[in-house]
Amino acid sequence: MKGLVFVTLLLLVSACVKEKKAITQTEKVWNLDIENADTLLRHYIDSITFLPLEDKADAMLYGVDKFVVRNGLFYLADFRAGKIVAYDAKGHLKFVLASRGGGPKEYLEIKSFAVDSSFIYVVDNYRHKVLVYNGKNGQYERTLNLPFVVWDMEILPDGNFIFAYIPYKDGTPNIKQDKYKIFITDKELNVLNKLFEYKEGQFDFIGRPCYFTSSEQGVVFTSASSDNLYLFAGKDSVRQIEVKFRKGIPEQQRQNLELIDENGYNYWANTPIWYKDYIIFMVSHDGFLFDYVYNTENGQLSKNDSVNAYKGLLTPVGTDGKHLFSYLNDYLTYQELIEHGFTRADKEAEQHLEHEGALLVVYTWH
Repeated sequence: MKGLVFVTLLLLVSACVKEKKAITQTEKVWNLDIENADTLLRHYIDSITFLPLEDKADAMLYGVDKFVVRNGLFYLADFRAGKIVAYDAKGHLKFVLASRGGGPKEYLEIKSFAVDSSFIYVVDNYRHKVLVYNGKNGQYERTLNLPFVVWDMEILPDGNFIFAYIPYKDGTPNIKQDKYKIFITDKELNVLNKLFEYKEGQFDFIGRPCYFTSSEQGVVFTSASSDNLYLFAGKDSVRQIEVKFRKGIPEQQRQNLELIDENGYNYWANTPIWYKDYIIFMVSHDGFLFDYVYNTENGQLSKNDSVNAYKGLLTPVGTDGKHLFSYLNDYLTYQELIEHGFTRADKEAEQHLEHEGALLVVYTWH
């Protein structure tokens, strides 16, 4: 997919379950007119600061596929490298979880992970396991049998687990499982609910590393099969918000990536982050990817200024409810941003980045 250089820089039952719970009716409709978004995103941003992440060889990441803030720690996962790195609020390295292997305490892959107040849960689809590690030090605790293949996992506000499996073209799970996109289980992986049934031959035209994001309101879920956004607050609690893009994908073309790209339709390129009264997300528009902010209070849709990077929003990786966080590990990218007016880091942070270190870019909003 094409991308603009500068804008890119800124840029859901086991046998004991008798019936699946119905989705609640649409409670809201968001009309997202991407073509007419203003370029005033910077007006939401109060300050930008930079947090150097302690640099050690075993903590190096290619990038951040999933980011979680919990227990006073930042958990950054690189699925390709098969590791989760945990830092404290000052950027000091606490531990590295890198247990790839075939042993009883190891995983063959990290497809996803989730964190509660005590543990880190790692999804390994190859072995059909969820491995449980101590959330404070990364030490192995136990292993759970995973009864399905999933692409993402998160913790619901009621303490239960939620998993997402999204069918792809010409791809099927390597174990037999019910054709649902969302599975909700208890902490022992007993299925409590399953939602969004799909039929043979139905698939999403594009995938993504994560299908969930966490917020104070609950767990957000989207996928390419629908423009709707779903917010889960518990095993039987789900809110549905209808999203209407001005240039949305016609239903008869939703599985045809070639036509979607050719016609420049709008679709979620990632799962939105719900931060305070704002929804922050990336959307495809005319074949390019742009970051947007939707104000849920007044319906205003904003994006970065494509020329002036002053108080520009780099694609965020997550939130702690008080701040938004982006990940930056490329000094050349940083230099180009600075040339276009981006907020400059202090000397220590700049030198850290220049010597192949990584920063969390911390945004505080009005």
